[in-house]
Amino acid sequence: MKIGKELDYLLTLQKRKDAKERILKVYNALVYKKGNTKGYFNCPSAYLEKVNSRYYKVVNLLLEHKIIDFKSVNYDTTDLFNQRRKKFYDTEKGICMKYKFLIDVEEGYEYDLQTDYTTIYENEIWYSKTKKSLLDLGFPLENIRIKRDNFSRRLHTNITQHIEDFGSYRKLLEGGDYFLIDGKTTQPRLLWLHLQEIGLQDEKLNFIFENGLDFYQYILDRIPVLENDRDEAKDLFITWINGTGYIDGEKKIIRDIFPIANTFLKHYKTSDYKNICRLLQYKEAKIFIDDLLNNCPVEFCLSIHDALVVKKEDKDLMLNWCKERRPEIIFTLEEVKRKKLEC
Repeated sequence: MKIGKELDYLLTLQKRKDAKERILKVYNALVYKKGNTKGYFNCPSAYLEKVNSRYYKVVNLLLEHKIIDFKSVNYDTTDLFNQRRKKFYDTEKGICMKYKFLIDVEEGYEYDLQTDYTTIYENEIWYSKTKKSLLDLGFPLENIRIKRDNFSRRLHTNITQHIEDFGSYRKLLEGGDYFLIDGKTTQPRLLWLHLQEIGLQDEKLNFIFENGLDFYQYILDRIPVLENDRDEAKDLFITWINGTGYIDGEKKIIRDIFPIANTFLKHYKTSDYKNICRLLQYKEAKIFIDDLLNNCPVEFCLSIHDALVVKKEDKDLMLNWCKERRPEIIFTLEEVKRKKLEC
């Protein structure tokens, strides 16, 4: 890492060695999260807390000395000449804190801080279970990298060498020895569940999920331009919830089919059209990683978005366990195939 004059001055003000070390660790953790991002970058408090439990003291010092700034919103519009601002984040919506550096982090003298921020979750059960499962598949320990993305929405399992050197996922998992416990139409269902949580009732969504109907088939039956193409229906749903608002031609009728949900989406995207994507991914991760993967009663288990990969001998146990654990999600069981792993 580089220590510029601003950070160096802050360090000279510290009389205690542990205070200096805490500043260096948190500062470096922020630089790591920044990556190549220009301007504001996501940095959840849960991440910084794992770096140091007293991270907030460092953040306050960095703010005070104009080394970083946080994204904020005005919460009092009565006086335009005296704006009152607060930090912009919302854990319920999956929106984490955003910071930006006010200094050039590439300037200054070199400082060797031996910290690997890719392994800050290694004490978590889901982390160790994922690592053990990858080792069971034959991947060398030194080549395994496991991390969560910003705000812990996704779990990434990267192999540092070409995966073909050890066998592809297809070759390792398909063939009857591994099965996929898949959440059926999880994203539409999570949207419906969220609307229920906040007291919004979309009549059509209620009708679909309360009667166990197929969400995508429901769309196909009402939007002829999709020509009964299930993949087209899925793409339309993703465009509707994650897009900037534009929907091509006759496909935009989806807004009229689900008017309450559409109004909610429009409002929710006001500050950032990606907010819905963040919200649903966050809810999905809380279910499939932080709950199911973290607490499952089997040794081998890998998560792939809204699904879990388990061994053949564990498939029935896990399927029944998932159904009992999360009755709000519909789970299906099928043999692992290449198409599923590439979704």
